[in-house]
Amino acid sequence: MKRKRKTPRSQKRNFGYGKQLLYAIKRALAALFGQHDHFATRRTHGIRIRLFVEFCRRHGIRDARYIDLQLVEAYGSYLRHRLYDAYEWADGKRDTTISVSYAHNLISTVNTCLYAMRRDEKLYLSARKALGVARSNVRKTQIQADIADTKTAADLMIASGNERGAAVVLLTRAWGMRANEAILQDLDRMMREVAATGTAAILEGTKGGRRCRSRTIKAGEFQREALEFAISVRPAGSKCILSKTDNVISFYRRELGRCRRILKRCGIPSIRELRSGFAQDAYEEIVRGPSPLRGPIGDRVLDRIAREKVARLLGHGRPQVASSYIGGCS
Repeated sequence: MKRKRKTPRSQKRNFGYGKQLLYAIKRALAALFGQHDHFATRRTHGIRIRLFVEFCRRHGIRDARYIDLQLVEAYGSYLRHRLYDAYEWADGKRDTTISVSYAHNLISTVNTCLYAMRRDEKLYLSARKALGVARSNVRKTQIQADIADTKTAADLMIASGNERGAAVVLLTRAWGMRANEAILQDLDRMMREVAATGTAAILEGTKGGRRCRSRTIKAGEFQREALEFAISVRPAGSKCILSKTDNVISFYRRELGRCRRILKRCGIPSIRELRSGFAQDAYEEIVRGPSPLRGPIGDRVLDRIAREKVARLLGHGRPQVASSYIGGCS
């Protein structure tokens, strides 16, 4: 009896990842990055790609096999139009204008998702060429994450029963942690280090494996307060914010999803904005003057030193990254 020949993935609808285009793309991302790895990256791409999926649907494309370079370039032209004016479809629906950085991110997501499905770069689109403008990583808007607003938001979270979410928010603003770092940080170790030296290192949950003592932060009154509160609300028997039955993904979805809405009510646009507030405080303490978002840069040498330290305290390897948090030229 002859064995039935297996149909190659390239000949299957959506390259064998599923019948629905959006679902298929998410499965392809999971295959590329790992089903249980890089959750935040996969989630971000999964949100951004919705716009491209809708664009494909409006052009009659529901199968990734029929996405060609002409369609991808048309998507780039559509995004370029939205940089300067709202885009109106034939049915009257209007898509509002978007920022240059967001347009670059949208194209980057398309490139990543198409590579995940096809495993080639034949449909790669250059964001610079498609949009006709380069992305600037230098922040120009004022930071909206002062300590008073952060504490107000934390109080509202506590009142709504989200104590651990409030702990993550306070740790992020006080210590400059990413959300993942605040969730996984060994709080007992930090408290021991603070008691012994007045400082503590950010070691657990770091991005890109940057686990090193160079990211050691001085513990002031606000830092101690945030750390003590986190220890008081963590689950019994746990060294971090998570309980033994929790995982990072479920915590993101359940706890931090509700906390983000409270942050916005208090005028704080995102959790990342809290890190910008920490970065600004650290920069101004070093230069003993305003950040580039609040005033002109004074001593250029001191400015460079401050940027290098701020980038290191945030867990980045390049000093230039500080510009996306505190503004000015690096």
